[in-house]
Amino acid sequence: MKLLDVRQLHLQFQEVNDQVLSNISFSIDQGERLLLLGPSGCGKSTLTYGINGIYPRELDGTMTGDIQFRGNSVASYAPGEMSQHVGVVFQDPESQFCMITVEDEIAFGLENIHTPVERISSRIDHVLQLVGLEGARQRSIQTLSGGQKQKLALACVLAMEPELLILDEPTANLDPIATRDFIQTIQALQEEKGFALLVIEHQLDGWVSFIERGVMMNRSGELVYDGPIRDWMNRHKSALQCQGISMPAVTQLAMEKEWLDQCSHFPLTVSDVITGWRGSKEQITFPPEPRGSHSTSTILQLSSISWMKRKSRIISDVSLKIRKGEFIAMVGENGSGKTSLSRVMAGLQKPTKGNISFLGKPLSSWKEIDVRKHIGYVFQNPEHQLITDTVYEEIAFSLRVQGIEEYKVDQQVREVLDICQLNGMEERHPYTLSQGQKRRLSVASMIVDHQELLILDEPTFGQDAQSTEQLMTLLAQRQEKGATIVMVTHDMELVDKYADRVLVINKGEVVADGHPHKLWCDDGLARWQLNYPVRIQLQQQVEREGLYVSS
Repeated sequence: MKLLDVRQLHLQFQEVNDQVLSNISFSIDQGERLLLLGPSGCGKSTLTYGINGIYPRELDGTMTGDIQFRGNSVASYAPGEMSQHVGVVFQDPESQFCMITVEDEIAFGLENIHTPVERISSRIDHVLQLVGLEGARQRSIQTLSGGQKQKLALACVLAMEPELLILDEPTANLDPIATRDFIQTIQALQEEKGFALLVIEHQLDGWVSFIERGVMMNRSGELVYDGPIRDWMNRHKSALQCQGISMPAVTQLAMEKEWLDQCSHFPLTVSDVITGWRGSKEQITFPPEPRGSHSTSTILQLSSISWMKRKSRIISDVSLKIRKGEFIAMVGENGSGKTSLSRVMAGLQKPTKGNISFLGKPLSSWKEIDVRKHIGYVFQNPEHQLITDTVYEEIAFSLRVQGIEEYKVDQQVREVLDICQLNGMEERHPYTLSQGQKRRLSVASMIVDHQELLILDEPTFGQDAQSTEQLMTLLAQRQEKGATIVMVTHDMELVDKYADRVLVINKGEVVADGHPHKLWCDDGLARWQLNYPVRIQLQQQVEREGLYVSS
């Protein structure tokens, strides 16, 4: 008997004409591991709502076909009963919290499955240790960073000891070292406890080292492949790129540098590439990638900025000059203060101490409507900035506030809809979009104004490879036209490719500030929970093995 059996599943929302899921069929055996891949908005998260019993019970639409768990239809289980068997960490962790503190949130699920009282406390300690939140047991959930909330959601699910664990983009909000540790933790837990594992991801690095099977969907919500990931990527490279399905960073690099012929099999990991090079007589070089220069004119200046929240110091004595035309990446571990500092920069949060000037004037002297004409901000959670009832109105809102003529509003909105791949969704309510589509909408509503300073908090979260590339290309083009970009990110590949300056934030302080190449020369990035981009990881490995000749 299959643990999970999805049979000819079709699903359609009431207000959407096209099928969201179309004839989906696949199965999972007990203890099996697989990756569910596909472009953002193709229905991957929707599928999980069917597997854990939320749909069709809460579906505003129609669903046909069947999903069976251990031979019984999921629809036959009582409300909430499936959560004892299928644990899901959703893409937006906040959507599954209902208590105030960390320990109460974990205890809530345990109490609902009648866990003996004397076992609850030790179970809470155990799962918090597994996810690296040992010191957060008494904390309010609202004080946690986005990455810490992701870890809490996982802890709540692990405490229930499910037979099938579904992770929906579980590392999207985690810093690089936390991501590595998280994947290693999941692998160890899965091998120890034997639960089946279904991972929905856009970033495959780390997962492909121990998950061999992939189930892949296209933009129409159809299943197009079920089998070994390596074989599919090797045979259908161009099709994957067209669908926006990401390959591991090392695979992309090997293709760009034409290293595939030196590899004995299609490379998915750094080790695959190194193994191929060991038998090669060719010497490998890593010429430095040049970066353009930027203006010396200061657009934003922070002088001795500090910010306190509930008597805790979040930002501590930060002084910075942001120059016109820079592309700045802000990196650091979860909870280091990156989001808080970005909000202070944007004038969304007043500092407790210090001064900020924008274009030579104190930021506090600017009228709010004028600040928003010059500074655009994209929130980490896109729902925090959605205010209208349709996609079109969301993008048009700020233009209409400025009194721009309607034909110009329509022209600009249509242009941005195309750039952000939101065509055909103009009349959709923003809350009916997938998480990736909401993210693109939040970016679209910001860039439509052509501000001089763009501050983005994890803008590529939930995006497929194609959407990420288009967004980053758009930001690079805006930089070429003189805009200044400040981007909070955990993606070190994006830092390596696009940034000309990196700010490392640690415990509310700027502990490193300089060009990415300078950062890659630091041999202690792990102290800030950072890792090197795959290009540098390869360079370090080949140097250790004597395969490298400096260019």
